[in-house]
Amino acid sequence: MLSLLDMANHFLGYFNVNTTLKGRIYTILGFFGDWYLLYIGIRFIQNQGYLRGALLILVFFALMYFTLVNFFFYFLKRRFVLDPSEKIAALLGDERLKEQESRFNEHGRYDHFAPATGLYDEKQVIPAKVELNGTNHKNLAQIAAQLQAANLLPQDYEGHSDQEVLNQAKETNKPVFAIGEGTPLPYFDLRQQDGHFVVYAGMNQMTALPVGRVTRVGLSDIKQAHEQFKLFLATAVLQGGVAKSAGRSGVIERRLPYTVKVEVTFSEKNAASNATSQNSSAFSESQTFTEEPMRSFAKSAENVDSVNNSLSNKTPQNRRENR
Repeated sequence: MLSLLDMANHFLGYFNVNTTLKGRIYTILGFFGDWYLLYIGIRFIQNQGYLRGALLILVFFALMYFTLVNFFFYFLKRRFVLDPSEKIAALLGDERLKEQESRFNEHGRYDHFAPATGLYDEKQVIPAKVELNGTNHKNLAQIAAQLQAANLLPQDYEGHSDQEVLNQAKETNKPVFAIGEGTPLPYFDLRQQDGHFVVYAGMNQMTALPVGRVTRVGLSDIKQAHEQFKLFLATAVLQGGVAKSAGRSGVIERRLPYTVKVEVTFSEKNAASNATSQNSSAFSESQTFTEEPMRSFAKSAENVDSVNNSLSNKTPQNRRENR
C-alpha cells in the first residue's frame, strides 16, 4: 500500500495539482489499501498467526479512522468531530500554526485599534458621499503604506483561503479586498476650503492629507445641510487596495485604487433650540434632513418665545408689588 501511495505521489509531482485534489486521491487510495490490510490480518488469524493478525487489524482501524478524517476535510469541506490534526501539528511544531496564530494576533491588534476622535450616538450618524480625484487617491495610497508599516493594515483577506475568496467572489460578483471591509483611519477631520467640505486624514493631525470632498449628507446636499446644522465627521474608513477576483481557473489578484468611506454626525446650530434638550431628540430620529427636524426646531423656538412672553407679562405686576 505504501508503495502504491509513493508511486501516486511521484506521478502527481509531474503535474501542477492543488493540495485538495491530491488529498482526495490519497484518501481514495488509502481507503482501498486499508481493506487489503484487513484481509491480510484475517488470513493471519486463520493460519494461527494471532499476534500479527491482531496488529494488522488494529492498524486497519487506525488507518480507516484517519481516512474518515480526510474524507470529511477534503470531500465535505468540514472538520471531523474527533480530528486530531491540530494537536499533532502542535506537537510537531508546524510553522503554519505559528503563522495562523500570528495572524489572529494581528487581527486582535486591528480589532482593538480605534481612532481617538470621539464616540457618537448611532442615531445621529449619517452616511455621506465622497468624491475623489487623482491627488486624493495618491494621498490614500501614501496613508495605506504608513498604516502597513505600523502593522495597522492587515492584508491577509481576513484569514480566508484562495478557495474561500474564490467562492465569495463568484457569489457576490465583486472583487474581494485584502483588507476586508476596510480599516479605520487614525485621524480624520472635515474642513471648509474654497466653498468645499474637504476630508483630511492621516496618521495624525500633523501629517493629515486631503483625501476627498463631501458632496452629499444622507439625501441632502452638503451646503444645504450645513446651513441648518453643524456637521462633524464621525467615522472614516480606508477601503480598496489589493483585491482578488474570480478567473477561469482560480483567483486573479490585482491592485485597485484606495478609497475612503465616511459618516457624518450633526448638531443644531440655533442656541435657543439647544436650550430645550427634550425637543432636540427629534433630530436624531431623522437621517435625511427632512422637514421633521425643522418642525421640531420651530416648536422649540415657540416654547422659548412663550417663556419670554410670560416673563415680560409678570414684570409690571412685580413692579406694582415692589411699590
